[in-house]
Amino acid sequence: MSVIKYLFVAAYVIFVLVIGLRSKKEVTDGGDSYLLGGRSIGPVVTSFSFAATYISGVCMVNAGKIGWDWGIGGMWNAWINVILGMAFTWGLLGVRSRVMSEKLDVQTLPDYLRVRFNTQYFKLIGSLVIFVFMIPYTAAVFSSLSYMFKSVFGLPYEYAVICMAVLAAFYLVIGGYKAAAKIDVAQGVVMVGGGVILAVATLIAPQVGGLSTGLQRLSEVGTFVNSSGVETNGAELANFFFKGNWGMLMGIIPFVLMTSWAPNGLPQMATKFFAISSPKQIKIGAICCSVIGIVILTGVHLPGMFVHLFYEELPAGGTNVLVPDMLNMIFGQGVVGQLCLSFILLLVLSASMSTLAGLVLASSAALGSDFIKGYVKKDLSEKQTTRLLQGCTVFFVVAALVLALLNLGVISSIQSLAWGAMSGFFLAPYIYGTLGKWPTKAGAIAGSVSGIAIAVLIPTLVKSVFPGLAPYCTTVNACAIATIVPMIVMPVVSAFTKKVSPARVRFAFDEDMSVVGEANIPAE
Repeated sequence: MSVIKYLFVAAYVIFVLVIGLRSKKEVTDGGDSYLLGGRSIGPVVTSFSFAATYISGVCMVNAGKIGWDWGIGGMWNAWINVILGMAFTWGLLGVRSRVMSEKLDVQTLPDYLRVRFNTQYFKLIGSLVIFVFMIPYTAAVFSSLSYMFKSVFGLPYEYAVICMAVLAAFYLVIGGYKAAAKIDVAQGVVMVGGGVILAVATLIAPQVGGLSTGLQRLSEVGTFVNSSGVETNGAELANFFFKGNWGMLMGIIPFVLMTSWAPNGLPQMATKFFAISSPKQIKIGAICCSVIGIVILTGVHLPGMFVHLFYEELPAGGTNVLVPDMLNMIFGQGVVGQLCLSFILLLVLSASMSTLAGLVLASSAALGSDFIKGYVKKDLSEKQTTRLLQGCTVFFVVAALVLALLNLGVISSIQSLAWGAMSGFFLAPYIYGTLGKWPTKAGAIAGSVSGIAIAVLIPTLVKSVFPGLAPYCTTVNACAIATIVPMIVMPVVSAFTKKVSPARVRFAFDEDMSVVGEANIPAE
């Protein structure tokens, strides 16, 4: 039966290679073409690309922890992700991001904030923040998919990581954003189909026996201590509000904030709006993305909700191996089961590869366009810029590959620390700077400093200096706090500091595209 799985993966690899090669012809020299596809990507393609990048293979791995710790209540993570991470982002930030990015003639989030607030701080420090934290984040995505390959194929972890890296580097180097976006559409379709199959297969599995029976069986699970150190039982796991278990509520709230609110400040998500062909198409994209998201995220989370029906106790591999190993129990060794399992593997492969594409392109832009071209080699031609970005792409893939091969076994911690640092730095300046004319340069800088400081210092310095607080100084909690505090700090500091030049603000919010670029901002 294993030949079925190999055929599925082989077909996927061939498809990716073909799209990559075909997209090479459409990439012209210059950062705008390589990083944004020439701002010509349609709303449906962008919505699939956004959803596919947003939902990584880490979601499948994390579904085990979510279900083990919070049971059916963990489904809040899926649904709030759709509300805050997709519908809110598209509806509130989409149009303004697209308009302002073209008006300011920028291609990356650090440069966007540099021009918006008239300070080199965001371009220089922002590119360094991305450079430092995007590599471990990318390594976490590599690792999550490799767990799946090891469980389903028996393929050694190292081989799986290397194969992924080579494939990602190939189509990103030759095709850039346009290749990634085209592949994301197919990957998004696979993820939607896989999400439906996964949800149905989980519910009809003998261990679950349907939704009502599964919930009844879940409610009969005995008392235990979850991976977060909170004592709970089946009755609480089978209740959406945990029957008022305060410890469980305090565990899931920061986790949901990390996964649903923090992505709004991640560079690879913001630039999706920069690339869409027209601001008028944002509404279509918002609807498509939300529908895609609810189907995929519900399907991916559902196996985790019933994970206690498949395991009496936590296995040696911890929560990371729960869902990957559980899939073999759900689908069995029959032909139909193996076909479905192969499709689910493609779901995780698609989710991971699309996320990797977004991460690598954002990283390459930060290092190549923002830092090297911005401060080291300012006179690069368009062709040289493209070659530089391609070289940076290879560098980031190799760097993440090396870190993933170390197999540190801390996927969630690495991802949440990276999320917290990057989102803490960018989130408040991006949201307030895009939506409002009132934020000041000092307010934006104060917001970014407070965010990254909280994300990094709480799980490191604070944890070591105050041992009594150690149980609360997790990377998840730090990430949640790092995305909330700057939203308060920035308006407070802005209220007492010098305003950004009125001419710059008027220019940034002007929708007349006959005159664009920072060089055309009137002097005052």
